[in-house]
This record gives sequence, C-alpha cells and structure tokens, in this order.
Amino acid sequence: MRASTKPDAIRSAALRLFLGSGLRRTSMDAIAAEANVTKQTIYRYYGSKERLFVEVLGGMAAGARTDVLEVMPSAPVTRDQLEKILLTTAQRILDRILDPKYLDLVRILIAEARDFPELARMFRAAAIEGVADALAELLQSEHTAAVVRVPDIQPALRLFVGPLLFAELEALLGDPAVVRQRTQANLPAVIELFVSAVSHPSRREEGEMEGEVS
Repeated sequence: MRASTKPDAIRSAALRLFLGSGLRRTSMDAIAAEANVTKQTIYRYYGSKERLFVEVLGGMAAGARTDVLEVMPSAPVTRDQLEKILLTTAQRILDRILDPKYLDLVRILIAEARDFPELARMFRAAAIEGVADALAELLQSEHTAAVVRVPDIQPALRLFVGPLLFAELEALLGDPAVVRQRTQANLPAVIELFVSAVSHPSRREEGEMEGEVS
C-alpha cells in the first residue's frame, strides 16, 4: 500500500468500526487489521485512538470550511447577494451535519465524552474552529464591508451557527429527514433575519422602506 493511501485507508477502516462498535470497544488492533496496516503505522499518523476518532469525525465536518471558502466573494456584494451566499453556505453545512454517519459519530462522541474528556476539545479545535474562522473571514471581508457592520464578530457567528446546531440537536433526537425538510424551508427567513442583524443601520432602514413600499 502506498504511503499516500494509508491515512485514507486507516480513516475508512476506523469509520466502519467506530460506527459498528463505538469508540471504547474498537481496538487499534482491529483498525489495523481492517485497514491492512500495522498498529505502529496508525500511531505514527494519528498518535492515539482518540485522535483518530476526532480525525474521522472532523474530516466529515471539515468540508464545511471548504463550503464557506468556495463562496467567498471576489468583489463587493449587495445585501441580496450576501443573503444568497450565506443561504448556500448554510444549506451545505446542513447537509454535512445531518449526514446519518456524521450524526452517529456525534452520538458516540457525546456518549464517550465523560470517559474521554479531551475528545470534545480536540473536535472543537479540529473542526468547529476551522468553520468559525472561515465564516469570520467571510463576514469581515472587504467585499462584504458595504453590508456588514458588527463591533464583535463572535456574537454574529453564534447567530448564524445557532439555528444549524439546533437542527443537528433535533436530528440527534428525532428523524433527520423531517428535520432537514423543516430547516431548509426556514433557512431563507433565518438568513434574512441574520443579515438584518449584522448589516449597517442604513442598510436595515433601506430594507424596511422597501418592505413598506412593497
């Protein structure tokens, strides 16, 4: 097996075993056998079983950062254009966090967090912070400056991410398909409210006047 393919093989094998047996009952020996590599190879790439689990889970979520970067504007945008960009971004992130395999791994993370307290910290650093940084870059871009004006970007990020995390929580407790349908239907209104909250006062007034005229 070529060296470049070993990490992919290890993560794929670990994903299958984690989903089937959970974190605690999945041994490094089993992952090595499933991936057709030595246990020493796994430790060389990932260091520990917990780090490997975070890499597997984080890998499924990390694409959300790419989703944000792919829609980063290359020229100044209007409020309507920003809403479309953020709606596309939110829909892509929703697709990732409501993926059944991702939800199953999150359930394992929650179940094992008490015995492996570093899991949540590692996952936050590996996946969540990367997406947050990309969103902050988007909202603070020179190309969105004509629309967005917030004194502190962190509360704004929470306003954007909150509805998506709420949908994930609902999906963990209920039917992901139903949650996806309901959330997608509500996203346009949620994004409109978000942009209203972070936009220049003059932009908000313009939107209100347009609403009165229509």
